[in-house]
Amino acid sequence: MVKFDMGAAWEDSVTLLKSHTALTGTIAAVFLFLPTLAVSWFGPAPIEPAAGATFQQMMTSFQESARQAIPYQLLVAVIAAIGGVGILRLWLSRSSVSVGDALAFAFKMIPTMIAVQFLMGLAVGLVAVVLIVPGAALGGAPGMLLLFVGLIAFIALCAYLWGRVAVAPALIADRIQYNPAAVLQESWSLTRGNGWRIFLFLFLVTLVVGIAGLIVGLIVGAIGGTGEGAGRMLMGLAEAGFAAISGIVTLAISAAAYRQLSVGGASDIFQ
Repeated sequence: MVKFDMGAAWEDSVTLLKSHTALTGTIAAVFLFLPTLAVSWFGPAPIEPAAGATFQQMMTSFQESARQAIPYQLLVAVIAAIGGVGILRLWLSRSSVSVGDALAFAFKMIPTMIAVQFLMGLAVGLVAVVLIVPGAALGGAPGMLLLFVGLIAFIALCAYLWGRVAVAPALIADRIQYNPAAVLQESWSLTRGNGWRIFLFLFLVTLVVGIAGLIVGLIVGAIGGTGEGAGRMLMGLAEAGFAAISGIVTLAISAAAYRQLSVGGASDIFQ
């Protein structure tokens, strides 16, 4: 069993980010940056609670904002997935592949990508029901304790699952696997014994990128504000830029982890 090496994976990720820069940059701009920018500029604005609103009123505003945003976020997720598989196809191809071929392949894999996300969401939902609902239903001090333990277990399990399915997009792009269950099974097999290592690597990189994005967001907010007009436009640019950067970095990590853990190692990939 291959042990996941975070240092080697980071070096591979950097190598990937430097390869096909113009092509991958164009795909990232069209499929990662522009959709997020469009939603930020033209999608529904978050509902601001009234001054002096109660906690219940604040939660109602948050839920309504989330309800309005869900269709847009789902559309952005599908578009980003198409671009992501197209980029991975360019990176993982063992022969020359054009942008058109890579994107045509990605469009063919849309049903598989949606099915994989559905199965993962279903699994997470079932885990949440098993671990969280009993404590919430019990009530009282014992219920609160059980709910707290369930939440901790749920977060830990989601983190572990994140590490185990991290190479699924790369599997779809490289092995042309149409069966979503087979994609998850192969990802689970490849990452055996390395789930926590991969999660830690993803978490650390995501944390660094997230902190950088937060700093940029605070600067942009201080300059242009967060209201309508120039403030919303500047904040939208910052959000879209963060989405594109974090998305392509995550793709590089997925490809690097796949390269390292795949049977045959790195010798027959990226050729």
